[in-house]
Amino acid sequence: MKESSFKKITIEDQQAIEFYLHKYSTFCLSAFTFSSLVAWESIFHYQWAVMEDTLLIKFVPLEKKQEHFMQPLGEFPPNLQQQIIHHAQSLGYALTIFGISNAFLAKYSEFASHFVQAEHRDMDNYIYLAEDLALLPGKKYQAKRNLLHQFEKNHTWTSENISVENIPACLEVINTIYSQQELDSNSFLAFELRALTFILTHFPRFQEMGILIRINAKPAAFSIFEHLNSSTAVVHFEKAIRQYKGLYQLVNRETAKIILKKGYKYINREEDLGIEGLRKTKLSYHPLELCPAHALVFKR
Repeated sequence: MKESSFKKITIEDQQAIEFYLHKYSTFCLSAFTFSSLVAWESIFHYQWAVMEDTLLIKFVPLEKKQEHFMQPLGEFPPNLQQQIIHHAQSLGYALTIFGISNAFLAKYSEFASHFVQAEHRDMDNYIYLAEDLALLPGKKYQAKRNLLHQFEKNHTWTSENISVENIPACLEVINTIYSQQELDSNSFLAFELRALTFILTHFPRFQEMGILIRINAKPAAFSIFEHLNSSTAVVHFEKAIRQYKGLYQLVNRETAKIILKKGYKYINREEDLGIEGLRKTKLSYHPLELCPAHALVFKR
């Protein structure tokens, strides 16, 4: 496997990479979208190559210093499988392949037998019924409905689709939110700000959708989401000014309403990264299931 075959993911690579993402990535993990890959490239150092009609993506996870792989997408013939195994044998560390689907494990069991399967609960994706998040039905969502009722009683608000014209308003929301926090340049919040700013700056280039919430005509919250597969939309970002109690619940509901109206049955709200508060919030919306993010660790 030639290292020279790999190159940094840039926005100009969209068409070539999306060909494989759309054709072969039919499962539920949010990382397999071009916008996510290119927005986080400067943090995870994503590189890509196509070998034997297979998309290979390697990157450097935050907690590690070595390069690892994401699940190959494409034909992935035996010859390429052997190349990856030989590459793993040549390394001074245990190569890990992240984002492995159940279908991959079943189809390439011989290849997988050279690895130990590992689970990464922090990276499991939360999958919800779009109808649940749009309508918040039943007793289990009573607390969410109460917060929404309180918000709507106290505030006049509007919702609009994100477009080139109101991207500056979204950036205004970001500046308000992040200016209230002390950001270490190597913190996850700083990385997230970099990725989010990239997405908004290049918004017209992607197949992204989004809504902007205004309170008394002032920008206050927004979300960014996109098509993941035929039945699922993925919400990449959701931001709200915290001084408005119930605003996060509002942007969540309004996003779900649009996704449901567009015909999607499910909503992927990504992972919790092991952050306790984030996990508590995601669980409070009663996910239908967690999409497992398997990993394969090479047997040295």
